[in-house]
Amino acid sequence: MRSSINSGNLFIFLGSTWIMIKHPITIYKVVAGIAFIILASVQFFLLFNMYRMEDEHYYAIEKAGMHDLYEPAINNDKLYPGAVQIIDKHVYKYIDTLEALYKQNRKGAFDTLRQVMCDSMFAELRAKSCGDSLIQAMKKQLGITDSLQYCLQIRNIDFAFEARKYIPIYTHGQKYPLINKAIQDSGGIRISGKLKNINSTNSVSGLTVSSPASHSYKMDFALHIDTYDRVWGVIKKMMPVFLLSLFSILSVLVIFYITFRNWLKQKKLADMQTDFINNITHEFHTPLSAIMVANKSLQNEKITGKKENVVSLTGVISRQADRLKKLIGQVIDISVGRMVKLNKTTLPLNDLLEDVLLDYRLNISDSSVQLNIEKHTVHDMVAVDVFYFTTMLQNIIDNGIKYNNSSPKMITVSTTNTDEYVLLSIKDNGIGMNDAITRRIFDKFYRAPNWKNEPIQGLGLGLHYARQCVEAHSWKLDVKSKPEEGSEFIIFIPCQQQ
Repeated sequence: MRSSINSGNLFIFLGSTWIMIKHPITIYKVVAGIAFIILASVQFFLLFNMYRMEDEHYYAIEKAGMHDLYEPAINNDKLYPGAVQIIDKHVYKYIDTLEALYKQNRKGAFDTLRQVMCDSMFAELRAKSCGDSLIQAMKKQLGITDSLQYCLQIRNIDFAFEARKYIPIYTHGQKYPLINKAIQDSGGIRISGKLKNINSTNSVSGLTVSSPASHSYKMDFALHIDTYDRVWGVIKKMMPVFLLSLFSILSVLVIFYITFRNWLKQKKLADMQTDFINNITHEFHTPLSAIMVANKSLQNEKITGKKENVVSLTGVISRQADRLKKLIGQVIDISVGRMVKLNKTTLPLNDLLEDVLLDYRLNISDSSVQLNIEKHTVHDMVAVDVFYFTTMLQNIIDNGIKYNNSSPKMITVSTTNTDEYVLLSIKDNGIGMNDAITRRIFDKFYRAPNWKNEPIQGLGLGLHYARQCVEAHSWKLDVKSKPEEGSEFIIFIPCQQQ
């Protein structure tokens, strides 16, 4: 597998195919995830090896001291003081009979008798064990106050009917049906003690006692001692290192999160700056285009032959020039974060709509757009800032055209009266919105999901400006929309006395 990064895209070569991951954020998340896994794995490996080292050396000094005390305590003895008399009694009681059965090749009888002998010997060793008092005496001599568990066990017993030729009588790891099952462990026969986890790390002493003479025996036995909670004891010793390692990993995560979050903010600001420059250029082109179209029309003698046409076109030029001037002021206001300041005029809403829609039609390049106005009002005098009202209305209409795949694209602007309000409705036959999108459309920089999988021009500020305009006027705004059924924006404007 090969990989490369080019222009913010990640290319991975698998076999004979290149796979491309387009989204740069996905690339960074994948790389960061892999890096974190590697870091965590290295930390775990180091901690695990350290745990093993600590486990091997845990209680090492205390075990060495017990080893030095245990072996002299059983000098010329086995297992514990006095155990050799019990062992010798059982061994020499049966050794001649076992030799005879072995030489007569009577394996069944030999096997039965050796198990009976071992069972009786182990039972007496367990009954007369002084292991507890022996361990307590060693703890006292060494000044150990910790609670300890131990296990004293026999691992192997071999008989020598002839000098140095040993025959197995008991071997650890095998199961013997005639020996008490409760005392048989994988490591041997448990004579005394309650330690369950028996391994090399808690071994204190392992001895083999034998004699070179014939009619003798060889015995392997061991002593294991450990604390009650060895794992927790090792972890407590490692706790400073463990906490430091955990702190380092958490620090890396926090630093990455802060860095990644700041990077996203910077990327978003850079993207917004680029979009703003591109789209504000488009905003400036709108009134300029209207002025240029009107100016070109004024150069047509057929059009200028009628005085009303000249008046209409010069009115367009005047309005759009004024709009361009105010648009420049608006950009400055946005850049310094100023609040919307209104300059209200009381005028007929229907006349204002006629002017706004006339100017808008001059700039429509999409022949499939049909812009209609329906006037159903009796009283339409309203107090309004013409500039901000025009911006609000054009932004809502732009939104209805952008997110629309119908043919034709129908935008219907209508007015009606209630007792207190003039209701202004802007309705389209576009793609509509679900509730989740409807709740967010007025958020600054919010862009609805791309329904065509194609880029749609805009900053995500149009409807945000529209709501600012409504709020600045102290109006009310309602949105009705369903997917595939279009949207309707209804503005409640207080009606002025005529």
